[in-house]
Amino acid sequence: MPVQVIYITALFLILAVFPLPSDFYSLLKVVASGTFAWGAYRNFGKRKLLLPLAYTLFAILFNPVMEINLAKEIWIPLDLVAAVLLLSTKRHIAE
Repeated sequence: MPVQVIYITALFLILAVFPLPSDFYSLLKVVASGTFAWGAYRNFGKRKLLLPLAYTLFAILFNPVMEINLAKEIWIPLDLVAAVLLLSTKRHIAE
């Protein structure tokens, strides 16, 4: 996955803190779940257990098919933690 996709996903996650139309959040779920699923796929073969587990949990959390409905007060920290995770571990996902 190109590093630009990781940066765009992190930007989307940071923008999710602000009140935006519901279509943005639908797009965010698709982009974030795809990015985290790819990160989990890329890291399951490696000897690190925590990183693919974190990617898998965020891929499930942002799953657009079976949505998890949480309060906005819970989504804000989750979005920020997900963005920081992506930015701090981008070398493990990027090709």
